[in-house]
Amino acid sequence: MTRVAAIDCGTNSIRLLVADVDGAGLHELTRRMEIVRLGAGVDRTGELAPQALARTFAALRDYAGEIDRLGATRVRMVATSATRDARNRDDLVAGVRAILGVDPEVISGDEEAALSFSGAIGDLVGGVAVGATGPARAGTPRVPAAPAQPGMPARSNQSDQPGPTGLFAPYAQDGAPGAAATAGQLGQLGLTGSRDAGSVVATPILLADIGGGSTELVLGDARGVRAARSVNVGCVRLAERHLRDDPPTAAQVAAIVADAHAAFDLAAATVPITEAATLVGVAGTVTTVAALAAGLPGYDAVRIHLSVTTAEQIAEVTDRLLAMSHDERAALPVMHPGRVDVIASGALVLRTLVERTGAAAVVASERDILDGIALALADDADADEPPAPGPSVPTMTGPAAG
Repeated sequence: MTRVAAIDCGTNSIRLLVADVDGAGLHELTRRMEIVRLGAGVDRTGELAPQALARTFAALRDYAGEIDRLGATRVRMVATSATRDARNRDDLVAGVRAILGVDPEVISGDEEAALSFSGAIGDLVGGVAVGATGPARAGTPRVPAAPAQPGMPARSNQSDQPGPTGLFAPYAQDGAPGAAATAGQLGQLGLTGSRDAGSVVATPILLADIGGGSTELVLGDARGVRAARSVNVGCVRLAERHLRDDPPTAAQVAAIVADAHAAFDLAAATVPITEAATLVGVAGTVTTVAALAAGLPGYDAVRIHLSVTTAEQIAEVTDRLLAMSHDERAALPVMHPGRVDVIASGALVLRTLVERTGAAAVVASERDILDGIALALADDADADEPPAPGPSVPTMTGPAAG
């Protein structure tokens, strides 16, 4: 058993996962997120702003205290799109080294894609899934509509207020189940293909990690990654580049869609995005859209994980967000304050990707690059240790992390 601390420093958020890792998978101890907007202005200036660095370092000091308290023996921090693009990335490296005692790894888009896929794949195909306090076999689909599930406690900000009405409501006013009430049921998904033995979803999978500065697209299955590409369209980058009005104008919406299409044209040259049987989305844009489509009264990671949002629901949620003002988006019970100004641009990227792939639905996963970093740390720890006597014990099934 190895206790590891994984930190993902993206364009919009910085996240921490502390977990024990053994042959059965991840046993989560804590998972935290802070919106620090490290990449604010990077698309325009090419540099990390002093205020953004200060916000990031403040969150890291808090994380360092949590890591020490929980006694993690291995720590790894990766920095992604905004840091890759910044001329002054050395300022971030120096600050992280002083706080954590380790250097952050500024990883490539391909590395980011591989880590995201490694983190998500266990809960999607046959093998050992990633659990919060214990492993779960991936061959048993979870039903996200259940109030609670063993091993996966909700990390939510549940509200006691009445649930939403209208598009985001799970039930119609007459009490009959609405379209959103059916979200969360794993069923026939995607384009073509069949399920492997023990798989929760049909393979191959196209994994989309829509971040603040970039989107990673990975095609793969239980055997590993077939193809991957990172493109520079993300919710923060596109909001800063195009959104000037609130709600945005039709021309601003069209500009974001055009950028997304251009990026997916590039990706399609490397990744056959229309050949997937299932489209899986990770990170805050996808999970927030899924929560809105399901009409949740508060953000609930358990109910969102492995939930299904149809293409029609994604289009409806996107249209609704684009018609809202800042204050109306902020009032949505599942909306994190740090996503209010960028969720519309992220939803447009998601909707455009769904249209480009022809996917019937998107499966949302709460497992992503953070889980991939933790698994890679454990693999590194195992490699450092001398082999134990006796027969070897298999660990995670699927592609090698990293």
